[in-house]
Amino acid sequence: MAKVLFHFIILAFLFFGVWFLLSRIDFVTTFEIEQLTKDTEQKLADWVLNQIRNRNRELESDSVQAFVHSIAKRLCDANGIDESSVSIYILLEDDINAFALPGRNLVLYSGLIRYCSSAEELAGVLAHEIAHMEHEHVKKKLMKEVGLAMLTTIAGGEGSGEIGRQVMKLLTSTAFDREQENEADLSAVQFMTKSEIDPEHLANFLFRLSQEKGSVPREFELLITHPNSQDRASEILKLRKRERFESRPIADDRRWKSIKNMIESE
Repeated sequence: MAKVLFHFIILAFLFFGVWFLLSRIDFVTTFEIEQLTKDTEQKLADWVLNQIRNRNRELESDSVQAFVHSIAKRLCDANGIDESSVSIYILLEDDINAFALPGRNLVLYSGLIRYCSSAEELAGVLAHEIAHMEHEHVKKKLMKEVGLAMLTTIAGGEGSGEIGRQVMKLLTSTAFDREQENEADLSAVQFMTKSEIDPEHLANFLFRLSQEKGSVPREFELLITHPNSQDRASEILKLRKRERFESRPIADDRRWKSIKNMIESE
């Protein structure tokens, strides 16, 4: 009798365990993500980029562009990521913001670069946004909030109306969910340590950003798109303690100031 009861308990445990795991999966979103073909995703990425580049002026300095790309290359090379798959666009905007877009495109506002106190802080922001790309968070967010049918419509060139405006707002000024932000932070810490960059710089950036909450100026868009900055900074410092790494500087203060001066001159 005891043996039968034991088998029953095991079967019940397995049944409810499997049921719980299956209940955690968003089958509709997962299925639709697979249905978003590379061609459709690329057309959507082209449409989004076209909208952004038509509305904003891009930074022209070859030196600044090369500097930012060199940081991205260091992060990618150290983590087995194809650096050529990541496209970075620097826009002349005072807003302190950065965001990943479909098609592994990353937009940086010049205001964010100026706000960073070091090249290592900028590396932390880049690592975080590249992590969103690696985890396909952009695609998942779009599927959840917009849906496959609407994305296909926009990719087909029919996104000039309210639908298109909502998608643009979603991409540029809406936060990822807490789970995705935490996942991107964890990967960013790993990306940075493997690149010999101290994640403490990312924590410092987020903590300093959190101190702006008292009177949030319009240009602090990153506070809206990346909430709970102080809590995330604390968590990043905890994650940092688990990693073993050596820190190697990206640029000295003089070089960093010259980069910021080049941006100011445009």
